[in-house]
Amino acid sequence: MRRRVAAGLGLAGGGLLVAAGIVQATLGTVIPDWTGDKLAPVALGLLTVGLGVIALVSARCLRTGSALWALGLVGPGLLSLSTVGRLAWLPAAVLIVATGFAAADGGRDGLRVLRAEPVRVLLTVLAATELLMAAGAAPVPMVVGALGGLALLAATWLRRLPRGPRIGLALLGVLPFAGVGWTALVPVLLALVAAPLLVVALRRPRVG
Repeated sequence: MRRRVAAGLGLAGGGLLVAAGIVQATLGTVIPDWTGDKLAPVALGLLTVGLGVIALVSARCLRTGSALWALGLVGPGLLSLSTVGRLAWLPAAVLIVATGFAAADGGRDGLRVLRAEPVRVLLTVLAATELLMAAGAAPVPMVVGALGGLALLAATWLRRLPRGPRIGLALLGVLPFAGVGWTALVPVLLALVAAPLLVVALRRPRVG
């Protein structure tokens, strides 16, 4: 029961996040007080739409999959607070509540997967870090970082994809952002940390 409630709230929160991203992309300069007065509202709006899609997919998978999919709810919710300002307050709150219901229903299951797949969890944290850095960057690094973070998530969790495309997504997830942000060093360090983890994740069979 609680899993269904969590999934329903996740779908609602993800939909609200997509709507917030569309508002940011189209009206960000018109209502800056509500959208965080960002320098690149269009790019941030599209990034928020991507976060909303992640939340929607995670909510769908949460119905029948591991409780660990709740990470795909709370992550976009928290990240959106830095991309669309006040517009993220409601969807973020809904996604956090959904995560609470998911944890209450399947906390042990989530811990089991967490113990079994720490590499993928660490890569998820790195992808979230890349998205967070992208949210505060200039337009070009923002777009590159946003696409890279999403690609890193896809390479980490879309295990039904053939190995070739997953390797391509992994490279897209770290190399371009490291290239455009090499002077800041942090994107380069992120790539260096992610590289060995990706090698393990791409070789390791699915668990759970």
